Amino acid sequence: MTVFVGLLLVILAGAVGYLVGRSAAVAGSVDAATVEAVRRQNLLLRALVAKVKDLAWDNRELDPALSTIIIDEIRQYEKKELEP
Repeated sequence: MTVFVGLLLVILAGAVGYLVGRSAAVAGSVDAATVEAVRRQNLLLRALVAKVKDLAWDNRELDPALSTIIIDEIRQYEKKELEP
């Protein structure tokens, strides 16, 4: 009886390990088109943020406090996230 329970536990552990490994492999596979689309989207968003930063600077006389907040927030993000 003890051998049967041990064998059953080994089989169960193997099945769970197989399923976990298989699900991790499926979740980890991304095709090249998706990666390229995400890269393009990232570049477009960075360009948009740069444009917002420039607009805030160019129109700072309309609302200096708001322009300062926008520019500072963008600079803080760039410093924290984009620098190595």
